[in-house]
Amino acid sequence: MTLGQCIKGSLLPAPRTVVTKHLQLNHPNQRQHLTFIKITSSAAKMPTYIVTCKEDATPEQVAQAKKHAEEQGGKIGNSYDIIKGFSVEFPADSVSTLESHEHVKAVEKDQEVKTC
Repeated sequence: MTLGQCIKGSLLPAPRTVVTKHLQLNHPNQRQHLTFIKITSSAAKMPTYIVTCKEDATPEQVAQAKKHAEEQGGKIGNSYDIIKGFSVEFPADSVSTLESHEHVKAVEKDQEVKTC
């Protein structure tokens, strides 16, 4: 596969930047082409939230809440058995859909906590 096919094909996600550098080798008639491909992401990192399920939620219901979060564009992080919850990267403008799930008690933005 040529570089052009690779760039035009689906092997590299968009957007991308292609930079070609020309290097002079020992012989004046020889040129070496090096191509660097920089892959960038246009999507901003989503904020992380801590989701706490209701105290009487079963493990299956917690799994349903996780599935709902994923279906709404979230990416599940850690699971917390002691609070029946999990962390999730989730679109900020869609948090209300997560908060309204029948097995969810609370959704809080993940943040650093300091003790006195």
